[in-house]
Amino acid sequence: MSSQTPEGKFKKSFCSDLRKLGCTVLQYQQGVGTVKGFPDTIVLLPEGLVVFIEFKASKTAKFQPLQKEWIQKLNDREYFAWVCYPGNRDEIMGEIKRLL
Repeated sequence: MSSQTPEGKFKKSFCSDLRKLGCTVLQYQQGVGTVKGFPDTIVLLPEGLVVFIEFKASKTAKFQPLQKEWIQKLNDREYFAWVCYPGNRDEIMGEIKRLL
């Protein structure tokens, strides 16, 4: 995804804000040997917690096969996993700040 797309610009801004909070942000790239549908961003919080985020340009943006399934699997296993888009940005950022 290009940082010039609406999703890319939003993701870049959000990740920049996470880094300012002391988080380490890792980008998961799909390719040979990777898990299809896994969230595209892994956030390591300073307190040792891990957060998984799938970024979308909007609430109605299309999901790739297995993306929703992975978010649900991670949450079912008591990880923190969210779909983040501009309309819920403050909510997701608030949840992350709560974990710090």
